[in-house]
Amino acid sequence: MTIAPQTARPLGTMVVYGFTEGDILHDLDLAARLQATCVEILPQWKSCPDPVVLRHLVADRGMTIHSAHGCWGGQSIAAKRVDLASLDPSVRGESIDDIRRCIDWISEAGGRHLVVHPGGLSLAAERDEREHILIDSLRQLADQAGAARVTLCVENMPPGVHPGSHMADLARIVGEVDRVEVGLAVDTGHAHLVGSVGKETRAAGSLLRTTHVHDNHGKSDVHLVPGEGTVDWAEWVKSLDDIGYVGPIMLECIRSIRNNPQLLTPACLALLRSIAGTA
Repeated sequence: MTIAPQTARPLGTMVVYGFTEGDILHDLDLAARLQATCVEILPQWKSCPDPVVLRHLVADRGMTIHSAHGCWGGQSIAAKRVDLASLDPSVRGESIDDIRRCIDWISEAGGRHLVVHPGGLSLAAERDEREHILIDSLRQLADQAGAARVTLCVENMPPGVHPGSHMADLARIVGEVDRVEVGLAVDTGHAHLVGSVGKETRAAGSLLRTTHVHDNHGKSDVHLVPGEGTVDWAEWVKSLDDIGYVGPIMLECIRSIRNNPQLLTPACLALLRSIAGTA
């Protein structure tokens, strides 16, 4: 596989923080092995671990915090369930409040991007109503995000989320929101389950602000290390070049790496550097 990006992009990785499973120091060691220069944080949101301590831990390794993965579903702070497009006004209100808390947290940690889900599993018949609700939720959050200098990045989802499984729908929604504080995040694993990773990425266009990068075999969202599944990485990199994306290649497979460190072979590391254009 020949991968020749026109643009070099920072290589980053997600790390977990505050969970009983996983250790932030160990994850940062793995990030260093990957030669990552930036990280995305997945905090244990229920406990809201100290963002200032985290900021110093990352800086001590010579890395920067690019983003955090915001609350979603049952991974919440105070909400019973986070769904920004919920038809239930109480669920939607609690979801907005939790995302507000996430904005404050990543700002204090020194990051400038917060990845959010557009919603959860839902019925196709609810699409239009949920779309209107999602637009309103994002507009409500945009002012706070702007004041905190944080960009909300709406992530494409696996099949079954209406709207949310197709990037073209999300690009239209974010275009309708029409705020610089709201952009898109492309998840390569989710896109591969929907169809073409390149097509889904091109649909994001100039709204793309960050990535979640992992592999699978097109059947389930297993978060494999790139090269362990069937994603066409050369085509994906070409799609990034086509839309002029210059943000990070943010790996979202830390559990696979943590559980199987032998995967980080010279060939694997060379592939990752090639995808990022830093080889």
